[in-house]
Amino acid sequence: MNTTTHQAILIAVEDPVLHPEAMHVAAATGRPVIETTNLMDISRHFHRASAVLIDTSMASQLSPGKRRDRVFLLDSDPGPSDWKTAMKIHAEQAMLLPAQAGELLSALGRDDKQLPVASGHVIGVAGVVGGTGASTFAAALAKRRAESATTVLIDADPSSGGIDLLLGIEDVPGARWPDVGLRRGTVQAADVLKALPSTPDEVVVLSTARSNVLDPFALSESDVSAAIDCFLSADRSVDVVVDLPHARVHPDIAERLSHLVLVIPAEVRAVAAARARYMELQQLHVSITCVLRHRGWSGLDVAEVEEILGADITAEVGSIQRLAKSVEMHGLTGSLPRVLSSACDAVIGEVAA
Repeated sequence: MNTTTHQAILIAVEDPVLHPEAMHVAAATGRPVIETTNLMDISRHFHRASAVLIDTSMASQLSPGKRRDRVFLLDSDPGPSDWKTAMKIHAEQAMLLPAQAGELLSALGRDDKQLPVASGHVIGVAGVVGGTGASTFAAALAKRRAESATTVLIDADPSSGGIDLLLGIEDVPGARWPDVGLRRGTVQAADVLKALPSTPDEVVVLSTARSNVLDPFALSESDVSAAIDCFLSADRSVDVVVDLPHARVHPDIAERLSHLVLVIPAEVRAVAAARARYMELQQLHVSITCVLRHRGWSGLDVAEVEEILGADITAEVGSIQRLAKSVEMHGLTGSLPRVLSSACDAVIGEVAA
């Protein structure tokens, strides 16, 4: 995502009469405009744009639970406004165009100083089944991305043993999930970034904690969503990589993702499971990138997997000798193996496209 997305106005208007009116008002603000009726694109930009202009037709197709401020439901003059839909999507106001164009322009023009100056990508990584190496790929992706951008790796799996352990920084001082308290009030992104531990190659890590004492903290989807929102509110561009549990991607998290990476073993049963999972995730209107993982002997090649899956494979990770032992002994430290680095580059290229 480019650095102007947080200043942009998202226009999701299908009505051919309303569309030029909405474009005219948005253009008058002098801000960039993101114009789309594609549900996947709407989901990607919904929480990042400075404001959302949407008509009743598109609003009725939004996923349940989408909620933010500065959403304006548009109807054609003379109306009436569809207040039922406005309440359903938690719109700030319902307006008739062109009659209320001036009021809409005033509403869009406020709070300029409060808008963040930049926003990064949010990339979720999930395996279609357990043991696919999705956490390793998430960590590798964060390491690769950190070479050119401030990057945070979020451990979003409640059953995780701690992704800091995978990165070999389990003894590095810094806050873990139970310490950050992102849902207890306004927390500045800069303060959180300083409090968290980081790797030698500057990946900032928000990890689960390990303790000999029973910890009452239970990681929830709301915690993960709050963390993503916090990092995206930073006064500089921050990329976020989220290591997700394989069982399910919660809609609240999915709508904050700019991309979801599915790690798929090149095995018949795993690919069959991936097909069902892929179709399910498409309902969340998030861009999906598929990575094929070979675990020792694999029975399927890329062409066969693409045929079963009904989707393209962006990158392929072959079996990497001694990687599992190295990660187990020392963590994913130092330079990445070439095959893993190349796969990460392919994913980053697709995300940036």
